Amino acid sequence: MIHLNEQEIFILGRPNFACARMAKLLISSGLYEDKAKKAEYEQAVFIHWAMDLYGKHGDKWTYKADEILQDLNEKQKERLGIEGGAA
Repeated sequence: MIHLNEQEIFILGRPNFACARMAKLLISSGLYEDKAKKAEYEQAVFIHWAMDLYGKHGDKWTYKADEILQDLNEKQKERLGIEGGAA
């Protein structure tokens, strides 16, 4: 019998609409190719990225994810000439 832990359920069970913002940031930052403007692709990007972080950082993967997303967001704001606040 396959057992999924709470973190795996959180990542793999995430609905596509809940993945969009993070996936769009990962794509626009160049970490993933801009292959398809579809919710299914965005969901796949998020799941792939999150599972990779989970594999590397275990239960602390969300802290690393927040750090990476904040860094990408700041870099994108700089590139677009936006100051302060969340984009």
